[in-house]
Amino acid sequence: MHLHLITLTAAFFNAVTAIPCSEIGWSTGRDSAGSAGLNPFDPQGRWEVVKANDCWARFQTYAIGQNPIDARVTKTDFEATGSQVRHTINNYFGSPGNIMLWLPLATKVFNTYANILPEQISRDHEPVSGPSSIIRELTTVSIILPSGAKKLEVVRPEGAEQGESNENLKRADAMGITGLKGTISSSDWAYTTAAELQSVMMSVFYHTVGHDTQPDGDLSNAWVTAEKADRNECVVIDFRDFIKFRL
Repeated sequence: MHLHLITLTAAFFNAVTAIPCSEIGWSTGRDSAGSAGLNPFDPQGRWEVVKANDCWARFQTYAIGQNPIDARVTKTDFEATGSQVRHTINNYFGSPGNIMLWLPLATKVFNTYANILPEQISRDHEPVSGPSSIIRELTTVSIILPSGAKKLEVVRPEGAEQGESNENLKRADAMGITGLKGTISSSDWAYTTAAELQSVMMSVFYHTVGHDTQPDGDLSNAWVTAEKADRNECVVIDFRDFIKFRL
């Protein structure tokens, strides 16, 4: 009886105790298991699995020698206005009054904005190139999880002012760049790197190319672990919906 109680107690704590990303591992493009042999899509209550398309993200390049953790966004209050969003889009490389803008984790973001995918991902898509300010090897990605996204209001840019070009506004709208308004919790954040996202997206890309005539939905490597605000807690971002390169 005593042994049975210990077993039940151990099973309970195993089911509810948070797990760090290092225990799950990282997708390497070879098999579906993480480096620890755990199935990322079978958390058994130990970590979250969320759809990439349900998240918002911000890419922040940091300086050589800077701690990547310092580039993480941690704010919980968002107060964007349409005029601020428009101003920031039209002054991409910095201007007083600029605010943080956000992108959906969608395919176009990875090749148009973040330089993560090839400029031309398929014969069905025109070649595009991202801004040179994004350096994959030196970029932290702050992710607002679906739990936080549900609490936020999307704030689109106001129309261009008289005499102002609306070309940047059109490009930003095509990528889904937006402002956000509302309040989230620190637990709604997760963090990864552009380099890790590139590994995942290239795995998806080559899988799609390899199954060009008969798309295969078996994307076992289409995932990335992201560290939450509590570094002992991890979330798996699921990219399996990217089999058809969603735009």
